[in-house]
Amino acid sequence: MTNSPPASAQPLLTADGIPLKTSLQRSMRRSKWRAIALVAPPLIFLLGLFIVPIGNLLTRSTDDTIINHQLPLTFAMLSQWDREQLPDEALFEAMYLDLASLNKYLIADNFADSVNADNPSWKVQIPKKGPYRDPIIRIDPRWQLAQTWIPIYEIALAGEDFEGTAREKKNHARRAHFDICSYLTPLTNATCSNLYKALHRWDGVSEPGETLFKALYKDLSSANKYLVGKSSTRMNYAKPGFKSLIKKSSRKLKNLNQPPYREAMIKADKRWGDVAFWQTLVSMQQPQTTGYYLNAVDRKWDKDSNIVMQPAERRVYVMLWWRTFLVSLIVTVGCLILAYPVAHLLATLPLKYSNILMICVLMPFWTSLLVRIVAWMVMLQQEGVVNDTLVMLGLPDENRLPMMYNFTGTVIVMIQILLPFMILPIYSVMKGIPPSYMKAAQNLGAPPALAFLRVYMPQTLPGIGAGVILVFIVAIGYYITPELVGGKDGRLIGNMVAYHMQKSLNWGLAAAMGSILLAGILMLYWIYDKIVGIDNMKLG
Repeated sequence: MTNSPPASAQPLLTADGIPLKTSLQRSMRRSKWRAIALVAPPLIFLLGLFIVPIGNLLTRSTDDTIINHQLPLTFAMLSQWDREQLPDEALFEAMYLDLASLNKYLIADNFADSVNADNPSWKVQIPKKGPYRDPIIRIDPRWQLAQTWIPIYEIALAGEDFEGTAREKKNHARRAHFDICSYLTPLTNATCSNLYKALHRWDGVSEPGETLFKALYKDLSSANKYLVGKSSTRMNYAKPGFKSLIKKSSRKLKNLNQPPYREAMIKADKRWGDVAFWQTLVSMQQPQTTGYYLNAVDRKWDKDSNIVMQPAERRVYVMLWWRTFLVSLIVTVGCLILAYPVAHLLATLPLKYSNILMICVLMPFWTSLLVRIVAWMVMLQQEGVVNDTLVMLGLPDENRLPMMYNFTGTVIVMIQILLPFMILPIYSVMKGIPPSYMKAAQNLGAPPALAFLRVYMPQTLPGIGAGVILVFIVAIGYYITPELVGGKDGRLIGNMVAYHMQKSLNWGLAAAMGSILLAGILMLYWIYDKIVGIDNMKLG
């Protein structure tokens, strides 16, 4: 007779015979995968549209590599200079080679600390009219090997082999032009169309011929113009006048192919004889910089690496920061003053009347923002509806109020646009306050005004807090209204961010301003949490 284990030692089984512990583990695993599947889409959305762009913003705000790509040889030799007297012939030659030659794209080690200033390849001249093959191979022998060209050859083939409509094929091929230049240079907005065409005539196996080298030279020459423009913009913010100096020198030094370079460059532009321009280069040596953040608050590095103020005529950003904060504060207070009685009226009126008023509050959301701004432009101009009405009421015709393209117009239009964002949170809280509280306070002897201030208003603070922080955060980064209505006196920091992104192409400075704005909003949010408490904020 065998001894069977006691019943308490046997595993519990489910109805289908599976051990209960195993069944529970499977159920928990399925629940975890189901939760991951539900969380994954919003997480990917958050990463793609918020985290990655913000990370890119922070990276660009300290990125100074574009200058290092433009002036690698100059920066490699800058440490040998005493920074007090005008540089010697060697440093002038390095600057000439950086500005006038394409060698920086062709030499293997040509960035930051890896630059070898003694490499004879820097001084190899590529004739404008050719031959191109032999000089480029002297700069770097790897260019004579087919395998060196294979990566860009594959980009060209991918651009041609794309399947789709004629328009899609054309756009894909055009994208390949930029991808080739992006592979060869630090630029993403330069196009290598000549090389794209030449690569399609190459078999990808035989030794590269003169046609490929000619196309390479032409496209790199074109890309160099973009690089000169972008780097000169950055340099101009460190020292006024650098932009015109670099562009002028790039044109005039094309025909210079032998020393002495110092006299020739000073003759081309006398600013090369000003030691202050050379001293400014010292602060641009490192691939990472805090210079953009300093520029965003009207500061800069001096030749001794001390933080100093910008010249008086270039101090504009601190004033814009204060103006942005002031406008946001005025708009927030104005919205609160106008929204509170409207929200109270909506919350206390009978439903059939409050619904009609709610439609009026929500109607701006159904109207184009641009249409509303243009309507205000029509009303606020000196010959507009508002001034005409004031004249009818007795204001002298010659004293019409200027309310367009100034600070006043910006505040008025922003208050009207952001007013619903203040009304709705306050209304949602007021709607939940029982009317019996006010009646009870009055029955206990409190006058209506005191009952309102001591009983009713404190209960609306969560809605007020939500509306205030919502309106303030939206207002501090506003762009379109100040751009159309503000003019010179109503321009805010958001307009300068857009200007540097779209026109001056100084993305580093724009990113630094955006980062400071983000940090400021987070700081205000933290202060609000400490004073009011995020837990007390209600949006409905």
